[in-house]
Amino acid sequence: MTARLDQLTAPVEVGVFYLVPTVRGEWKPYGVRDWPVIGPRHNDRHCLNFDPTHYHLDARFMPSFGRSDDDWFWCQVAVAPLQVNIRLNADGLPDPIWKRRKCRRTENPYTPQLMEQVSRNKGFQCLHDEYAGRQAKHDGRGWVCPHRAVPLADHVAREGVIQCPLHLLRIDAHTGKVLPREGA
Repeated sequence: MTARLDQLTAPVEVGVFYLVPTVRGEWKPYGVRDWPVIGPRHNDRHCLNFDPTHYHLDARFMPSFGRSDDDWFWCQVAVAPLQVNIRLNADGLPDPIWKRRKCRRTENPYTPQLMEQVSRNKGFQCLHDEYAGRQAKHDGRGWVCPHRAVPLADHVAREGVIQCPLHLLRIDAHTGKVLPREGA
């Protein structure tokens, strides 16, 4: 039986198939597909001033497309709102459909350059400053990000920190406290 991401109690493993939420749409130049998404459909009016409703792509379940700049490419995909990349249908963004997908990487890649850009972005500063010190909830499987309620049980902790893939909040893997942004 294939496990659903929202039921995992441990991080994903490369090469294993999981049931993953997907949204059907066209992402140029790669055509119409069921793209893996992470987190809820949302907007980022508060702090980030990004009004359109969108999803974020889950790079852990995306193919490599044979690119030589794989880390940079997937780093951009990981933070790119799906609304920008996916052509909307007449009814707006559809609800996700669970599809079987192979795990290609254990986390959404974030390069040092992206993290530096995020730390300088005033919207991200506002968001990170607002949530620093807050307690994440534990849903019995793992921590849940307090910003958009993204379950984090299926994400890898690095040096005792789990990074939420949606807006890069850093959560202490032991206590569940949201940490200040890097460099703050």
